[in-house]
Order: sequence, then C-alpha cells, then structure tokens
Amino acid sequence: MSNSTPNVLYITIDSIRADRVGFVGEQCDTTPVMDGLAGEGTTFEYAIATGIPTYYSFKSLLGGINSLSHEEGIGLPDTVTSIPEVFRGEGYSTAGFNAKNPWLTKAYGYDRGFDMYRDFLSEDDSRINTGQITRELKRFAKRAVSFSDTLTDRLGRLGRITNAVLGSQPLMPAEPLTDAASDWLETRSGDGPFFLWVHYMDPHYPWIPPAEFLPDDSDEKLSRLEIGQIWHTVAHEYKKENASVDSETIAQIEQLYDAEIRRTDAAIGRLVSALREQNEFEDTLIAIVGDHGTELYDHGGFSHGPDTLYQEIIRVPLLFHGPGVDHETRNVAALVDVPQTIIDTVTGIKGSPESFEGIDLLEEQRLGVSTEVVYDYDPALGENVDNDVFQARTEPPWKLIRNQHTGSLELYHLEDDPGEHEPVHGEYERQSTLESELDSHREFIQRRNRTVAEKQRVRRRIAELREAGKI
Repeated sequence: MSNSTPNVLYITIDSIRADRVGFVGEQCDTTPVMDGLAGEGTTFEYAIATGIPTYYSFKSLLGGINSLSHEEGIGLPDTVTSIPEVFRGEGYSTAGFNAKNPWLTKAYGYDRGFDMYRDFLSEDDSRINTGQITRELKRFAKRAVSFSDTLTDRLGRLGRITNAVLGSQPLMPAEPLTDAASDWLETRSGDGPFFLWVHYMDPHYPWIPPAEFLPDDSDEKLSRLEIGQIWHTVAHEYKKENASVDSETIAQIEQLYDAEIRRTDAAIGRLVSALREQNEFEDTLIAIVGDHGTELYDHGGFSHGPDTLYQEIIRVPLLFHGPGVDHETRNVAALVDVPQTIIDTVTGIKGSPESFEGIDLLEEQRLGVSTEVVYDYDPALGENVDNDVFQARTEPPWKLIRNQHTGSLELYHLEDDPGEHEPVHGEYERQSTLESELDSHREFIQRRNRTVAEKQRVRRRIAELREAGKI
C-alpha cells in the first residue's frame, strides 16, 4: 500500500570510489541499477566526504555534523540528533542494518533512533568465524618465534588463503544483508512510512566476490587461491612505505574491487525490486552515497585512513531518486549535506535539528567542500590522538591539501591532473583563497565546539541544582 508521506531508503556504501561507478566514472559497467536510478534522479559530479574514514564520515552521514564538530572523538555525540531520531519523531518506522562495520555499532551511538537495529557483530553465526584462522596463526607465530617476521608473514598468508578458499570473510556480504533488510520491509508492522538505512561493506577490503561478478571471460577469472594471495598482498602492503606491487597484481585487485561494486549494485537492485513488489517504489525517496573511497595503489598503497586526502579517498558517488527529486546533474556536494537534503525533500517533515550543519543540496548550491580530520589518527590502536588537523578544500577544478601537522601544502588542478600527481606552483592567489576557506571552516568548528561545551556545562549545572532541590 502506498503512503501519502514518502518513505526513505537510505543506502550507504563503504569504500566506494566515484570513478568506479557508472553514473560518475567514464565507461564503467559496474552499476547498472544505480545508473538507472541516476538517470531519473539527481547526481553530483563532486560529492566529497567531509571526513574519512568511516568513523569520521558517519558523524556527517547519520549525524548531520562535520567530522570534528561537537568533539574530535569518534562516534555519534550525545549532543547530536541523528537522522533516524528525526524520522522516528515524525512517526516513521525506522530500521538500520550494518554489515559488521565495527565503527557503526551501538557502542558508538549509531543505534539511536532505530526501532530495529542490527550490526551482526554480536549475533551468533554458525558459519566459520572469518579471520579467526589468520588471527590464531599469527598469535601462534608471535608466541613461538616472536623474532620471526618471516614466519608471521607466511602464517598470515596461509590464513588469508585458507579463508579465501573457504569463502570466509570478516564482513557481512551483500546477499544476507539484503535478505535481512528485505525481510524487515515485508514484515514491519503498520502501514505508515518507513526510514530504512542499509550499509554495505563489499567494496571494502578484503575482496572475495562470487565468480558471477567477475569478467565473463573464464580465462581471466581468478581462483580462490589467487584471491587469497591478493588479500595477503594488500594486507602486507597496506600502509607500507616504498611498497612494490606489480602492474598485473594491481589489475587483478581492480578486477576484484569492481566485482564487489557489481555485487553491491545487484543487492541494491533486489531492494528496489522489493519496493516495487510492495507498491512502495514510487513513494520512496532513495538516497545512495559512499562514506569514502579507497586507494588502489594510486599513490603507492591501499589505505583509506586519515593520512591521505586524495580524490580516490574523498570523492564518492551520490544520488537522490524519488518524490521531489528532478533529473539533473549538479556540481558539488558535501556528505554533511545528505541528512539535511533527505529531511527537506520528504514531505511532512518541517525544519531540521538544531545540530545539523549541512544544506539542502536540491535547493542550494555549494561552491566547495572542506574536509577535515586528525592526521593519521588510529582509534583502534589509540595512536596519534593529539596530532594536528589534516585538511582539504575542493573547489573544482581546484583543490588544496593542507597538513597542519607536517606543515605541507599541495595545490592541484583536477581537470588537468585528475590523479593528483603534479602539484601546481605559482598560483599564490588561488592557494591563498583556498587556505582562507580552510581557516574559516576551522574557526567555525572551534566556535561550534565551544558553544556545545558551554551548553553541556549549563545543562549539567541545572541538573545538579535540580537534584539538590534548589530549583
């Protein structure tokens, strides 16, 4: 049954680069489903992450705030109203499905606002615990011969190859994730509108796609053994300085990566089909966006951590399709704008949370986007917490990367040098303008954080007075 108030299907995809997606990249055959939606909706040439990786990006995508806003830590701050909280407050049924991304769990506040939330990390799984073989072998190696990097490397290779041969991996594949989301669509209670968020992890390393998504030429299909060896190569060279990977291996890695995008696209096609079967498609706003990209040896590695801000990391696909969305291609978008755009586009929801910091991309135009992270911060290891900020300002065709921690500056012309390999020199006025934008953004975040901290201090003081019976 259709709703007079539109539903929302919000799809986020981990580690998906804009240049490997059909409706953004050139001559890509990876995303026929998304391309079809894009052909009837609004897309963006430059959709730029306001922070990377996931633990920064999702402060924007679900929280509507910039990556270092409210606090520099990760997770959804208590001072922020999340987009599912907005929709639940409007009477929507809300559900979220996260394909085992450890940064998007209840521990970090990302279940807030969802009637149904599943991250699949704490649930029993009768299948092989992917990665367990690798971890146990590495533990054994360290206990037995802690001095032997060679043995540790060999056991790591054996573990990854074994997992690949068994078809086992640490993340939830697209197929069972889509099953869970589709089941919720079919069995949810009530006839009111829904807000459904689904986060796919398949383009994130490791890449172990089903054979059907690899090239049709059987001579080019990679065996599971080869896939396991590639898995180990990427893990071994992940952030290694002066890494060396030959061109044939890079081509194989790209083949696997593209296959995982095809796999995700096919899964999105199943969700769209489920909406059609329930006569909900015409009444559903569909938003699809990547949280960040990933490097495929573009600059000598395979990282997407906050130690590089090149286009392969921060430029992602973004499309809107459904009620209230025209068919057009726009130029620039920031990921912090996505929640605001969804809320403003859906009929019946007026205004927005005070905490949101984005704009409505369908009503306003952006000149550029400021990306900001703590340089090389690694929350998993607790490293580099006190590092200075690392920033990029993207104003196509220009882009400036500024590392406050190291003092470096890199200016690029994205049309002349889309791979960002030849910094531009001598454009002092342009560089100064972009630096001023980064300064303004940093000042805004600092003012914002002071205001939030002061409000929190006042709230705590009022609570203390009430508890003491003084007010």
